[in-house]
Amino acid sequence: MLKLLAFISILKLMYQSIIIDDEPKLREVLKIKVENFCPDISIVGSGSNIVEAKELIETQSPHIVFLDIEMPGGSGFDLLENLNKIDFEIIFVTGYNEYAIDALKLCAVDYLLKPLKTQDLVTAVGKAIERIKNVEMMENYSILKHNLNNIGDQSMKVGIPNNDAYEFVQIKDIIRCEGWNKYTKVHMLDGDIITSSYNIGVFKDMLSDHGYYSCHKSHLINKQHIKRYLKEGIIVMTDKSEVPLARRRKDTFLNEVLDNQIIR
Repeated sequence: MLKLLAFISILKLMYQSIIIDDEPKLREVLKIKVENFCPDISIVGSGSNIVEAKELIETQSPHIVFLDIEMPGGSGFDLLENLNKIDFEIIFVTGYNEYAIDALKLCAVDYLLKPLKTQDLVTAVGKAIERIKNVEMMENYSILKHNLNNIGDQSMKVGIPNNDAYEFVQIKDIIRCEGWNKYTKVHMLDGDIITSSYNIGVFKDMLSDHGYYSCHKSHLINKQHIKRYLKEGIIVMTDKSEVPLARRRKDTFLNEVLDNQIIR
């Protein structure tokens, strides 16, 4: 009897998962890796397209879905649009797709690159379990849907970790980011300052392709919020803050930023 209760207790700790990918070999490799390196995960089904994915989600009620992005007959993103609610964690699986990865990074949504690396898998699963425990999901995927409909526009939203949660803000509402020790101060259009656990390098990686310019090793500015440039090497932003321009970046700034920028 005690052994039975212990077995039931173990089962309750397992997180049910499904794998959706059109490549049978990848499904098998992922299943083996999960079974060998992710002891808290139980694979309860797999499918090759979004129709099978939707059926498995409805019948198995998974905690975690490993979801390929590019599949014949509909992408993983198409599946999101066809779901009325998302009450599970998604770990996207993709080959190198710059547009897709960019969208996922902004929303703080996990992804795995093919070919799969074991440590990346273990890390992604661990983070997914933590979010499940903290009931921290759903909003990320709503934001992802928003961003996929606004690719290349500063109305896209970015997830900024602040204390124990993420704050999702539109890219156009960030005036600048300032590196501060190992943290980053994000200066918002409304005057708020979000102190993020991300270092400035993470923001440069996320935002440099969205109208931002790294003018200094500790500063990242939104080009849409540049007000004027002072010849002594100071950039004045629309909130009247003054940001230093690194001497070695002056020529690039003058030729590639100011020449294409309307100064307010």
